Amino acid sequence: MLFLFNDALYDLGDAGETAHQRAEALGVNPLALRNLRIGQVIKMVRDWVWERPALAKSDPESGIFLASLVALKTNEANALMAVAPQTAKSSADVQVRLASVSLVTMKQLMDLQDDGRLTGHTANMAVWSQAPARMQA
Repeated sequence: MLFLFNDALYDLGDAGETAHQRAEALGVNPLALRNLRIGQVIKMVRDWVWERPALAKSDPESGIFLASLVALKTNEANALMAVAPQTAKSSADVQVRLASVSLVTMKQLMDLQDDGRLTGHTANMAVWSQAPARMQA
């Protein structure tokens, strides 16, 4: 499964399996993942992005873990944008959006990433300018 997290595209494989594998590697109890609800996952995304704003690119291990959790818990989303505005005072201010993006678009973004040309602007134009507001978390 391809998953876009901000301006980084990951191939998650099986989201559930990836979430459990990455949880262990990051010191998160994999058994606790079963009971997480999407709201709790979004809070985790907000907290981690607040601590490390460029997490999607600078810490792909954590980015893949969060992406796989979102994919697992929504069964719909394959794109996540999480950004702390300049005026943010806490992790609660981190803005999160989810989207379901076509495989064709994801493949095009993957090709751009493979060529080193995937940028935040490109991802925004391909995904977030098209995503319906109802997918905001």
